[in-house]
This record gives sequence, C-alpha cells and structure tokens, in this order.
Amino acid sequence: MNKNNQNIKENIKSISSEILNGENYSRNDFARSILNYPAMMVPSVQEPIIEKLSDALKNNVSLLDPFMGASNTLVTGMKYGMNVFGQDINPLSILLSQVKTSYYQIDELTDAEQRVISTINSDTSHIIEISFSNIDKWFTKDIQIELSKIYRAICKEPNLKIRKFFWVALAETIRLTSNDRTSTFKMHMRSIEEINMRQVFGIKTFVSVCQKNIKNINDYISVLIKNDHIKDGKYIKSADVVWGDTNTEIRTNKTFNLLVTSPPYGDNQTTVTYGQFSYLPLLWIPVKDIDNSISIDYLKTSQAIDKKSLGGEIKEKICDIEERVFQKSPTLKKFITNFQNVERKKAAKVTRFINDLDNSIDVMLPKMRKGSFLVWTIGNRNVNKQIVRNDLILSELFMSKGIELFTDLEREILSKRMPGRNNFSDTMSKERILIYKKTN
Repeated sequence: MNKNNQNIKENIKSISSEILNGENYSRNDFARSILNYPAMMVPSVQEPIIEKLSDALKNNVSLLDPFMGASNTLVTGMKYGMNVFGQDINPLSILLSQVKTSYYQIDELTDAEQRVISTINSDTSHIIEISFSNIDKWFTKDIQIELSKIYRAICKEPNLKIRKFFWVALAETIRLTSNDRTSTFKMHMRSIEEINMRQVFGIKTFVSVCQKNIKNINDYISVLIKNDHIKDGKYIKSADVVWGDTNTEIRTNKTFNLLVTSPPYGDNQTTVTYGQFSYLPLLWIPVKDIDNSISIDYLKTSQAIDKKSLGGEIKEKICDIEERVFQKSPTLKKFITNFQNVERKKAAKVTRFINDLDNSIDVMLPKMRKGSFLVWTIGNRNVNKQIVRNDLILSELFMSKGIELFTDLEREILSKRMPGRNNFSDTMSKERILIYKKTN
C-alpha cells in the first residue's frame, strides 16, 4: 500500500465515535428539519468523511448520491463547495432536494410567506381541490377545506422556485394534520376516538412550518455565504437533482470522483416505506411543479413508489436471480439456502433486493472516475430471525467487479428514525460505513 493511501485511511479512522454516532450536532447548518423525511442520514456523520476525502481529492470534488432521499449528502457537499448531483425514484425526495439545493434570499421568502398567508386568509371558499379514494379516511372535512385554501394560494404564486418551497411546507403540514399515524412510515389510520379528540388546524400548522423552514433555509444559506460558496445570487458550483430509477440509469452525462450514499436496507415494502410516507403529500402537489420527466404513475396506489424501488418488483423467476447473484455473493447464498419452504419464500425478497442493488452498482460505476472513492452507509437486518450481512454482501458484490474495500467505520444509530418491528424484519442498531476505491 502506498503512503498516500495509508495516510487517507488513518485520517478516516481518526474520526471519533461521538461524531460518527451523530451526538451533539447542529441541524441548522444543513436545513435538515424542513421535512421529516424517513430514515434521514445525519449530516454530521457524513461531513468528516466527506471533508477528509475532499482533502485526498485535492478539494476538486464532484459528488454523486444515487439514492439521495432527503439530500443531506448533497447539502453537506455544497457546504464544502463541491459539484453535487443527486437522483431518487421518489418524487417527494426530488421536490425536497430541489428546495434544499436552491439559493433563496430571506427577504423573498418572507415576502412570499406574507403574500401566501394573506391569500389564504381572504379565501372564503369551501371547495375541496383534491379528490381521491378514501380522502375522508385520511383527512377530516375541516382539514380538507384548509388544505385546499393553502393549495390555491400556492398555485397563485408566479415563481416556481417559491412554489416549491411552499409545497414542501404543505407536505410537512399534511404529515402533521392527516389521520395517518406519524409513528410509522407505513400508512396506518389513527383510531376514530383519537381522530375525534385531536385538535389540529391546517392553516395554523402551515404558517408555523413556513416560519420554521424559512429560518432553517436561511441558517443553511448563511453557512454557504460564510464559506464563500455563493456568488451573484447563486451557488458557485453545480447542484443538480433529477428524478430517476438508479436500477436502470444515472440520468446525467457527468462523471464523479466521490460517491456518498445510503441505500435502503432491503426492499421498500418491508423496511422503510418511503413511497407510503410520501403518498398523501404527493396527492396535493402538482407533478408539473416537481419534474415533468417522472415516468411512473406514483399515485396509482399508495405502494406504487415502493414497488418500483429496489427489490420491490418481481421481474423474473427467483431461481434465475439466485443463479446469477449467488455466484457473486457466497454470504447471500449461505443465508438463503439455510431456509426451507415458507421461510425460503420470504427470504426471496432479500435476493431480489440484492439483485437490484447489484444492477444499480453496475449503473453507477461507469460514472465514477479512476481513483474515485465510494462511501456506502449500510445496515444489517434480521429476516426470519437471522441476520442478513448486508455489509459482507455489498463487499462481495464490489469484489466481483474488481473493487476492494478501502477502509470502513462503524456507528451506533442514535437519532436516525427507523421503522418499528414487523413480522418480516427488524432493523439493527448499528451501521457500517464502507469505503471503496476505484483504481481503474
């Protein structure tokens, strides 16, 4: 091993456990709180790794996150003046990331907030703007009326960037005022008794969320300004987010020298149901205000997004998938062949997920330059009361492509909101941060 690689490894290994565990960090530097998106990566965990790898790459970094989620990776990269590119299959992720990677002036947001609230307050209509099956199950009639007033007011805003900001505020308002329980990512209606006892107010909540989000965005923009990353009213480097299915393609001609990501721990129907979480907000947000290139019917059902995500779709016979993937990962083969009958059928979901993850890696690698680093935060999980060693499986997948593990770290999950237990799986309390280097 050359001396330079050894120094990089030592610098990474020197990161303290307190930082890796996400203890005592400030959310304000990252605009992390503007939407309570599922299973968000703690930016302060990624930051020291990104910083040290940026030094190793001579501070000339183009960063890719192919599963960007709440875009905390991109926001952290922007804090260090990097070119950043993110992609996700969830339209709500796209909207949130568009807002977090845009430059907003505090005055334009404050003026727009006053204008939107004034429009809402002068709206006397009781027309419900959105119609879908079971709307009365998920929203009380009063909340439907209030959300409709907010919807109409946002639609009247002429500036798309401003509308996007308020659509994110509406998404968080919907999360807080719908009849869906906030304790789980899967759609689960509150009891009738609880709904009748609750006192929730759509407009009041929206105003509170807007004010909080304006402060959050301003705090983060202030960091960019302080670091000299804003010039002539815009970010000095490129910051792009696009809708895309990473199992199929990375939708850019650009190449990168740093990949930082955290994929789901398993298929999105049994682990973190990003699509179900996003379904109700997306019903109220026009697709034309997010991205016209979105090619899936994500409102067809509450599970449409999750079924299109890694491991969520049955595309070919499981025996064909096993034959292909088991050759790459002996750990996966040993895990799966340990089961019989019903348990084997349940475990097939793991195989489909790993197959899609493997396909995604094949899609990413051509976008990564020689000498680039790939940072993966991944957790092991329980299936059929047995541990799926996602960390070992991932390294075997990379090894099959000629890429060896460069170094690794481990962190306790302290503040990352995780799904509760269910009959199929239980997530673990630790995560591994695996760093690979592409040498050719």
